[in-house]
Amino acid sequence: MVMAWSCTAGRFNWRYGVDETLHIVSGEVFVTDEKGEIRRLGPGDMAFFPAGSCSIWHVPEEVRKLAVCRHSMPRPFGTMLRAWNKVVNRLTGFSAGQLGERLAMHAKRPRVASA
Repeated sequence: MVMAWSCTAGRFNWRYGVDETLHIVSGEVFVTDEKGEIRRLGPGDMAFFPAGSCSIWHVPEEVRKLAVCRHSMPRPFGTMLRAWNKVVNRLTGFSAGQLGERLAMHAKRPRVASA
């Protein structure tokens, strides 16, 4: 999910329920991480906050950001997916994505009825 977000001046604690990659469009924010380290983010800066992390945001004036949020896949499922993709690649010579595209193209071909 991609979203535009703005916030007026203030201070708040934030817990990330999903992975978030953000791009500061305007304004600035001072982010204190779980180790107590403070980072300034301003226009053009990007940052990544993994799901489950916490931070304190101090916004001196309004800040605007674009954020890309995604749910992370549980580790066992990610491992199984990578293993499946390797099997598909070895059996077919295609990645799983390429194989899916070829199957989709084959399904879209017009069929001619035989007499």
